Amino acid sequence: MAISDNNGIPVNNNNAPDNPANDNKVPEFDSPQPFFNKPPKGRMNVVFLLICLAVAITAVAYFVLYETGYIHVTRTLENGAIFSGYWKMGEPFGEGVLITTNGELIEGVWEDGKLNKGVVVAKEFTYMGELKDYLPEGYGSCHYKSGVRYYGFWKDGVKSGLGKLQTPKGEVAFGKWENGELLPVKGQAYKTGEKVYGMDVSNHQKTIDWENLALYADSTGNVTGELTSSPYLQPVMFAFIKSTEGTDWVAHTFQRNFEEARRCGIPRGAYHFLRLSDIDGQIKNFIDHTVLEPGDLPPVLDMELDNREMAKHADLACEYAHKWLDAMEKHYGVKPMLYTYDSYYNSYLKGKGFDDYDFFIARYNPETMPKVPHLEIWQFTEKGNSGGIDAKVDLDIFMGDYQAFEKFVEEKGIK
Repeated sequence: MAISDNNGIPVNNNNAPDNPANDNKVPEFDSPQPFFNKPPKGRMNVVFLLICLAVAITAVAYFVLYETGYIHVTRTLENGAIFSGYWKMGEPFGEGVLITTNGELIEGVWEDGKLNKGVVVAKEFTYMGELKDYLPEGYGSCHYKSGVRYYGFWKDGVKSGLGKLQTPKGEVAFGKWENGELLPVKGQAYKTGEKVYGMDVSNHQKTIDWENLALYADSTGNVTGELTSSPYLQPVMFAFIKSTEGTDWVAHTFQRNFEEARRCGIPRGAYHFLRLSDIDGQIKNFIDHTVLEPGDLPPVLDMELDNREMAKHADLACEYAHKWLDAMEKHYGVKPMLYTYDSYYNSYLKGKGFDDYDFFIARYNPETMPKVPHLEIWQFTEKGNSGGIDAKVDLDIFMGDYQAFEKFVEEKGIK
């Protein structure tokens, strides 16, 4: 219990000093000690050397990574251009972006300090393709701000070689270019775009050189498919590419052909070959392996079963065709096309609910046009010749000029 002293300050008896004489004794404390002992001079030298060595190793490592292409840098080059990307042995390496002194943006993958292909974005155009010293060289496409598009070969930054030019007004120029100008062909009595030719391809054509596709025509621009060379040329303006067949077959050339057609500025479409097997599996097979993008042509059902099989199972074939066409329209948002022979239409399809579809008809008699409703494309030969293809190829013609074809793609192609 606490008691008060004479001054009324509480004290605790239990803690009262035993000897009053101790009240005036100054408590003893230990002498102040440093927080750490000062290391010997030799040890400080070792620590300093270790720090210097670590800094040197870090600097060397950074330099090695920098020079071998593992560090992203942004630097100004001697000519004033700015490069952002990777650096190796004093040169650009790998993915990077270059901004020139006149404001052009050049993007691509550098190899040994050179950019052999890439994208050039300038004030008046965007170019994508092969390059030499940052100028178009080889094959490439150029989209101008005016709406003009060119797909073809270049030399020293100007059009040179086989190429196709399209304008927003629906005009087309195709042939051999030199110093940026289309070379005239003596005796040519047609304008490109008056007739619109295309082709459909599959594994049978093997590896196609899409950059050099050209159809051989006569002086009036007519393509029969029989010519193997000619100074009169027509461009391939569209291509249908086989994707699938039945429930599980997939064309191994489809993906490459589909990508190459787009790169070369050729409107593309995909088709499925119908079989009398599980139709749900066939629908899944096509959708799983066929990605259609805006600007692509509508999907096509290839209905050309063996004549004896078709005669025996016509009703089942028509039922399967309707299911496939309905599923494609629901999935891709556009009405598909139907490919068949005009004789098949008249014998098996007429009156079976297909007359609302656009038809892509195979008929190899050049004297008479197929007679079916909504004829959009006529396959006029299965033994055609084309530059860029070593095998025979199916050749087609659209029922209209180039302006009508562009309208068809806009209205009925993939949105």
